[in-house]
Amino acid sequence: MNYSQRLQNLVLHFQTELNRIPQDEFSAKAHPAKWSKKEIVGHLCDSAANNYIRFVKIALSDYPIPLEGYDQDRWVELNDYHNSYDPYDVIQLWINRNVQIATVLAQIPEEDYTKEGILPSGESATLDWLAADYIEHMIHHFRQILGNERIETMINQSKKSKVEHR
Repeated sequence: MNYSQRLQNLVLHFQTELNRIPQDEFSAKAHPAKWSKKEIVGHLCDSAANNYIRFVKIALSDYPIPLEGYDQDRWVELNDYHNSYDPYDVIQLWINRNVQIATVLAQIPEEDYTKEGILPSGESATLDWLAADYIEHMIHHFRQILGNERIETMINQSKKSKVEHR
């Protein structure tokens, strides 16, 4: 399965799961310094915004380009996902940003997945690695939101698919 299709499948699955979470549970904070489930989804929106730019810049460049990092906590704080978004809106934002990324990933030619970017650490990473890492990062946070068992069941179901992996 290619990255675009995998991301689309995850969005379809996770949007259903997110919409099943009661609003009070979705917005609840276990501790004032910890993110709520809503803020975790907001963080995934920020991750999508940053990675979309990375994917496009690398795909359009003929040489390795520097990739900026971002202060995740400050992005969540500035976007005020906890107070300024209702659950439906933050879920829709996450869906829309990931559909856009899936569209871009589908349009990138196979050979461009070997193109590289330079991470803030100075290490280089291929577009292929960044796309896989983006999806794994999303799954990591959905484990926090939904629990390991539900995520593992979904991942095992998707592995049974006969579609080729990129």
